[in-house]
Amino acid sequence: MDLARKISRAKWDSNLNNERGLAKGEISADAVTDDLRTQNNTLSFWQCNSSENSSIENAALAIAAAGNRLDRLDIVWLSDSELRNDGFALKRTDGRTPVTDLVKSHVDICNLDYVRLGNIANHLKVAVQNEQISRLSKNQVKRLLTLAVSQGRIALKDLSEEIRNEISGQGEQD
Repeated sequence: MDLARKISRAKWDSNLNNERGLAKGEISADAVTDDLRTQNNTLSFWQCNSSENSSIENAALAIAAAGNRLDRLDIVWLSDSELRNDGFALKRTDGRTPVTDLVKSHVDICNLDYVRLGNIANHLKVAVQNEQISRLSKNQVKRLLTLAVSQGRIALKDLSEEIRNEISGQGEQD
């Protein structure tokens, strides 16, 4: 099984980081501080099977539905067995998403400190280099949300006002 998380791909791009003055292999501080924001020393992930596009889309749906606005998503995934082998504590927790059938597919990486968070950053850097990442355009995210609402997986009222307006055709046009 894999664990998926939203990141900003450009912040992890080694070529762009070189242009920004970082040495080869260095990770941007912005990548860590923006994409690896912890709460109570935990980092939130969604279970997925990276060999199944629908599974990655479910992780993207859980993330997008919990958001405040409709945007493109970069979803990166890591192997949960590699993380466990590296000594990370993984704990199943209920995820914060209005997609009720995905709430139980959430995992926290727990007991993080400065060193462990840096290790997670290294895992993410390698995952991006190995193309363990999927980009969903704003239109693709909108379609996922619209389909989930039409299938009854999400109640429209449980989405943010901005997302509700966009998927019901009242927001800005793409």
